[in-house]
Amino acid sequence: MRSDRHFTFKAKRDYLHSTSLFDDLMAVRGRSAHQIDFRFSRRTDRQVAYLDTPPGPEDVVVAEWSDADGRLFVVERKEPIHEAVAYDEAALVSKFRIKDRTVDIPAKLDGFTRIDALVAAFKHLLQQVSPLGGNRKHAFVRIRLTHVPDGVASITYARDIGPFFQGDIRENGEIVGQIFFGVWQ
Repeated sequence: MRSDRHFTFKAKRDYLHSTSLFDDLMAVRGRSAHQIDFRFSRRTDRQVAYLDTPPGPEDVVVAEWSDADGRLFVVERKEPIHEAVAYDEAALVSKFRIKDRTVDIPAKLDGFTRIDALVAAFKHLLQQVSPLGGNRKHAFVRIRLTHVPDGVASITYARDIGPFFQGDIRENGEIVGQIFFGVWQ
């Protein structure tokens, strides 16, 4: 199976945002998807397609998704992304509360998805506890989830793994996954 998808940029970004891809994959796989492992391999400004078979040598892999029902590969298409939609990350971040190495995420997010919140919350936490200098930026790399949390959640900055940062995701105090960021220069 090959499924061509259509995406927009978020706000002034010039790349396909990982959260847009995650939300679309959840819609394709079903909201009850569980045992999720989503890895983002590279930035792209191109539209993408989903493959349920391993990509060929000519395919440029952007991301990989696996869950309890199988695996999908996200590959670039030649068509560029031309459109953008509004996205107010500052408004989302204002809903979070940071204490030490933990960021709390409310259950109600009005206008934002759960993955928007998880990614923005960990990025915001990292900017507070592990700031980067120069043109370097924290960048989403991977998320593993038993399920997408829909209740009150939190992320605790757990550890550094070489050039990566790991956050442990909890829902109502129980660990439901991990999120990983790297550094883009």
